[in-house]
Parts: sequence; C-alpha cells; structure tokens
Amino acid sequence: MRRVLFTAIALLILLGSFSTAFAAEPQRVEEIDWAILGEVWWFYFDFGIPDMRVDAYMYRPSTLAGWPFAGGPEYGTWWWTGPDSEMRRQSWPTYQYTDMWGWYYAEFMFPRDEVWFPCSFPYKWKCNYILDPWAMEYHSPAAQPFECYWDGPWLICLDWPWLINPADTVSPMEVYLIDEYGGGYIIPFEILGYYWKFSDVP
Repeated sequence: MRRVLFTAIALLILLGSFSTAFAAEPQRVEEIDWAILGEVWWFYFDFGIPDMRVDAYMYRPSTLAGWPFAGGPEYGTWWWTGPDSEMRRQSWPTYQYTDMWGWYYAEFMFPRDEVWFPCSFPYKWKCNYILDPWAMEYHSPAAQPFECYWDGPWLICLDWPWLINPADTVSPMEVYLIDEYGGGYIIPFEILGYYWKFSDVP
C-alpha cells in the first residue's frame, strides 16, 4: 500500500512540474531583425521537447503610442501610426512539429501585404499627406530595391521619390512561434519596405 501511495504522490509531483514548465510565457528575442517583405526567412529554435506541435503567427503591434520596441527603429525615421493587426497564422510551412531533439525549423516568405507595411506600394503612397495645396509630404520605404526595364527605346525605372524625401518609413512586425502549451518565442522585426513586381504598379 505504501508503494502505491508513494508512486501516486511521485506521479502527481512530476505531472505538476511538467504542467508548470509547459505553461511558460513566450520568450521575447531581444535582438530586432530587419526584413523586406517578400524575403524568405528561416527560424530554428530549441523547444526542448521532441515531436511537439508548433504554430507560426505574424502580428503587427500597435504604433498609437509610438514605436513599440525598446530598440530602434534603426533604419527608419518615420512610421505610420495605427492600431495593431490580428494575429495571423502562417499556412506555410508544413513543418509543424519539433524534431527528435526538440528543435523546430521553419521557413516562409514574409507576405507582401499592406498589413505589415501600411504605406502601400508602389506608387500609392498611402502614408503621404498634403501639407498645403502646393506641397505634399512624401514617405518612402527605408530600403527599396531599385528596378529598371526597357520599354521600346526608353529605359523605365520605378522608384520612390528619394530626392523629395529620403527613404524613412519602417513598420514593426513580430513572428510568434508558439508550442501547444502556450510557450515559445517572439521575434521582432523592423520592416524596411518590400520587393515588388511590375504587375503591382496600377
């Protein structure tokens, strides 16, 4: 009878310690990464438990009270002010479980979506505003790939108006890697702009 009682108590203690360990809050990565939407990023983190379900989410923190991260922005001097986004689950990758050593690997392309860079792109400039009837304040991405193409005898180059206002606009974004117990990692990003195609031009 004592053995049964001892075993039951030991199991309760173990289960209690496991549930406490699994109920940890997501751990925020201190270093801020920089990215351009359309880039493929990979993530490799140690969750410590083999074959555990992990989901990837994207989130845009609110900027109503200012830049939401303790550090930065490093490359920008201006950001659109607005509320946060919904927490959006990434449908890719198909890697949804940690490996046999408890490591989780994922890679996906940051979607070229106005949710993550609200100034829109290209040549819409939704963050620009009119100062007076003759002047407009332009805000362009902090980093923008420059592209040109030939249209008959003409070389057409699509770019933001650097000479009017140098590249300045960034946007905050976070990637959440959350395990089935609610723990995981939060990776902050400073979005500098995004890769675009000629078909994006209205």
